[in-house]
Amino acid sequence: MTSPVIQETHVMVQGLEIPVWQAGNQGETVILLHGAGGSRRDWAVVMLMLSQRFRVYAPDVIGFGQSPRSDVTYTVDIFRDFVIDLMAALGIHETALIGHSLGGRISLAVAAALPDRVTRLVLAAPMGFGPVAPVGHIIATTVWAFYKAARLTPRYPKMALDPGAYESGTFEKIRQPTLLLWGSRDLYFPKSHGWRALATLTDAQLKIYNGAGHSLPIAYPVHFASDIQAFLADR
Repeated sequence: MTSPVIQETHVMVQGLEIPVWQAGNQGETVILLHGAGGSRRDWAVVMLMLSQRFRVYAPDVIGFGQSPRSDVTYTVDIFRDFVIDLMAALGIHETALIGHSLGGRISLAVAAALPDRVTRLVLAAPMGFGPVAPVGHIIATTVWAFYKAARLTPRYPKMALDPGAYESGTFEKIRQPTLLLWGSRDLYFPKSHGWRALATLTDAQLKIYNGAGHSLPIAYPVHFASDIQAFLADR
């Protein structure tokens, strides 16, 4: 049996060249969306595991990694439209979405916009179910200040995001089966957000990783990928 490999391609989305990793050539299509400050590279181990059973794509979300960054304030709507246009560029009609942190929030927005084209959701500590915890806010602010002082390009662009989006009722319209994955020691979005997400989403289940922090796909890629495989196989 040939071992799966990750191939890199570039697609034009909204007139911009976007780097995308692709692996696997059979089964359900899956798109992986990284968190703020991340890139497609965050998914390397997870992607190789999933590609044994699925057709997997991982882009650098607009404004992050090696994707172009404009001098605008990015919103969830901008990110949502980017993913929808990316699907069109890749010829993807139907897909499962797997998102971490900001990627999870984007996944929720795409699922709400495309209820018949997004089949399932796997959300790892998604944004949108409450404000960033004080410790996480301090960490993010400190990192931003360091990059600015060192005159380095920040890892993420200017953004205007609503951390309390769950209060609007938008998420209650999402009907896709959803797997929520959370770390019990998440310093950014605490596990109480996970319970709130479970209560908000119509068809969701929650699994908490005891002792884990915020970056589950990076810190626990094998465990993370195994949970995704089991969830997607349960049709």
